[in-house]
Amino acid sequence: MPKGLDYQGKKLWTEITRIYDLSAEPHKRRLLRDACEMADLIDTLDKAMVGKPLTVKGSMGQQVINPLVSQVQQAREALARQLSRLNFADAEEDDYETD
Repeated sequence: MPKGLDYQGKKLWTEITRIYDLSAEPHKRRLLRDACEMADLIDTLDKAMVGKPLTVKGSMGQQVINPLVSQVQQAREALARQLSRLNFADAEEDDYETD
């Protein structure tokens, strides 16, 4: 497990490496590490949102969405993209093919 990961990152690393052996695929290990760091970031942003309003006053006094909401949404989308780059679906399909 890479150093520097927090709870959600460690959890994601453990869940994935328990199912998939990435020891022979360093590029996938790097992609997974980045995904785990994103999971930790999402957790940090979620915690920062606790008790905060969904909208705040903008520069002109108008109500705008809290910037943390946008940040966590972008981080979740980035995490989904990162995980899809690992191509685990292809590996699962190979496991179920019959001759």
